[in-house]
Amino acid sequence: MSKGLIRMDMALFIALLLMLGFGLVLVYSSSFALAELRFGGSEYFFARQMVRALLALAGFMIFINVDYHIWGKLSNLGYLAAGILLLLVLILPSTDEINGAKRWLKVYKLTFQVSDFARMALILFVARHVEQVGTDLRQPRVYFRLVGAIVLPCLLIMLEPGFSTSALIGLIAVTMLFIGGAKLSHMALMAGTAVPLAILAALKMHHSLLRIMAFVQKKDGVDSFAYQVRQSLIGLGNGGLFGVGIGKGEQKFFYLPEPHTDFVISILGEEIGFIGLTVVAVMFGFIIYRGMRIARQAPDRSGRLMAFGFTFTIALYALLHAAVAVGLIPTTGIPLPFISYGGMSLVFMVCSMGIVLNISSQSTYGIVPRETVSSGKLPRRGRGKKRPL
Repeated sequence: MSKGLIRMDMALFIALLLMLGFGLVLVYSSSFALAELRFGGSEYFFARQMVRALLALAGFMIFINVDYHIWGKLSNLGYLAAGILLLLVLILPSTDEINGAKRWLKVYKLTFQVSDFARMALILFVARHVEQVGTDLRQPRVYFRLVGAIVLPCLLIMLEPGFSTSALIGLIAVTMLFIGGAKLSHMALMAGTAVPLAILAALKMHHSLLRIMAFVQKKDGVDSFAYQVRQSLIGLGNGGLFGVGIGKGEQKFFYLPEPHTDFVISILGEEIGFIGLTVVAVMFGFIIYRGMRIARQAPDRSGRLMAFGFTFTIALYALLHAAVAVGLIPTTGIPLPFISYGGMSLVFMVCSMGIVLNISSQSTYGIVPRETVSSGKLPRRGRGKKRPL
């Protein structure tokens, strides 16, 4: 077994594998009826998700065992690649257009949503550059230069259009600047400019405007966004305390338009009930807690920001997915991490947590280097032992 596997946070590693396996079960349960109708085979979505899960596991093991500093050094290249791919999505006539949006490229038979890669690349880019600038981040020139680098890919994603994804990626990156030591006055100035512009952009985009109007007016009708939320709430209500059983839910039988993606938590709640949802929420909470713990104990600023950025992504996506399902916010199309079907988001989400686990293998709870032990200067925690789970 490699040193990375020995020293990493095994509790988080096991939790991620359990969530990945459970996600595969739920993808099949939520999608078999739709797959049978559209493609003549109930395993269509499950088989594609299984391929992605295998790719995710392969990438997971690679990222666990590759020093995270290497990805930091390659972050400029990743940022450039993300920008080029985002431009290609917009300008290539061969890119897929779904519901009026151009967000996908095809890699062989797999659909590739570029914003998933852009999010991962931007987190690495921001973490690396915040470490490089150090305390100069508090200088206006340095801070707003980094903000400009964040805004560029977000604008390209917004043009797809992908307003909610763009806003989330921007929020994650800017929060990393705050964690990295940016001045509150600079952030307040940026927010005072960005928030009104974001509201204006949302109102100008037809698709976003329809979602906002449906949320405010609660208009009914099979094609309305309000209808989706209504059916989502029905599914959650049907589940009761213990659920109707895996595979036995009714909302996936064409009541919810996208039961395996945007509203997968509704199928989850119907089939495993409130108790089951609580267990899943605890699992997410555990993953987020361990990820933030790794961020706090990271050996340097770049590791701290990478672990925070990737863990905050999971927390934010899970929270917003749940909020949409119960009608607290307008529908956004945000997937539930590790569980929703869709694109290559699973691969990038799992690979990003591989980086977090690599950071954990080098954290202050890791095994103390031999030269440190011989010098007699042991840290307060660790004392040369493997850290506890």
